[in-house]
Amino acid sequence: QPQMMQEQAGAREGERRNAQYDARRAEIVDLAARLFASKGYAATGIRDIGEAARLARGALYYYIDSKESLLSEIHDAVLVSLLAQTERVMAVNVGPTAKLRLISEILLRLIIERKDYVWVFLHEYRFLTDERRERFDAKLARFEDLITELFAAGAKRGEYDIDDARTAMLAFVGMHNYTYQWVNVAMPTDPVKLSKIYCDIFFNGVSASRPAFSMASGPASVTRGGADGRP
Repeated sequence: QPQMMQEQAGAREGERRNAQYDARRAEIVDLAARLFASKGYAATGIRDIGEAARLARGALYYYIDSKESLLSEIHDAVLVSLLAQTERVMAVNVGPTAKLRLISEILLRLIIERKDYVWVFLHEYRFLTDERRERFDAKLARFEDLITELFAAGAKRGEYDIDDARTAMLAFVGMHNYTYQWVNVAMPTDPVKLSKIYCDIFFNGVSASRPAFSMASGPASVTRGGADGRP
């Protein structure tokens, strides 16, 4: 009985230490994201990260493998979560537009709540190398394929008037991605309300039922322009 109690106490202590380690490590990843977003990945050194975390170089390496491993974790924090939530939406029994609206909310919540992470995700992925870059490319391609699939399904059902589902996907994602450039964390933005604005603008533009535009009819008419363009 005493031995069992000692083992249980040891297990609890181990769990406590693991929790402290994980919390400190997460803090370091947050600090790295902030530094990479403000200074750029290339201009940020290990010393900068150590100073921000108040850790000597040796102590910092207790928590991380390398600067690039931090970059990879930041990208995973964005992409793994985004992909997992998108795949759950794909399994919901609703139409393409409803799914895209749900994904829009997911994207905007991520962008608004993790602005530094998203900046790094969008700008610094080129510094990922070898297997890390391959994993990133594969996950991003999977996410883009899912969105493209929804636009293709909507076009097939006659809901969208588009010729190129991939271009529509790029326009849709691009409209969301660069929200980080203007959103102000000091003034809370509701991702649900913002998503409705974005989606109303976008889907009114690609809707197969929208009225045609005539140059002779004047500015009150609604344009029938396509939804193409890379972000």
